[in-house]
Amino acid sequence: MTVDDLEALAIRSACTDLITRYAMAVNAWDLDAFVALFTEDAVWQRPGVAPYHGHAEIRAFMESQPTDRVLRHVNGGVLVEVVDADHATAWSQTTVYEAHPAGPLPAAMTGPDMVVEYRDQLVRTPQGWRFARRDTTVVFRAQG
Repeated sequence: MTVDDLEALAIRSACTDLITRYAMAVNAWDLDAFVALFTEDAVWQRPGVAPYHGHAEIRAFMESQPTDRVLRHVNGGVLVEVVDADHATAWSQTTVYEAHPAGPLPAAMTGPDMVVEYRDQLVRTPQGWRFARRDTTVVFRAQG
């Protein structure tokens, strides 16, 4: 099924919102909101480990992470390509900042911890657009 220009624009906007909601959920450490951004059978590939499959594995990974920190994912470029009315792909960049321990803002900043790129396969669901697959590549990592 082909989509017209207006529908393609709406899809790009919704998918960009999904990518932004990912950053907001992880920054707020809202694991329910974070996991809900993925389809039930989603695959999340992170560097150097086997992919996480589905909500349970994605949540288990997130629950294993330290929480005594201030974390911010600051999104950069986002490019969404519409495949059809129910499928899209995306490329995006995020700069990640982390400060230990968690405390009042502003947190002390020593520089970005990493710059990552994501390659996504996105699908329309009854709940809206979701990640069917998210592949993460660390492009730069702070030393030390």
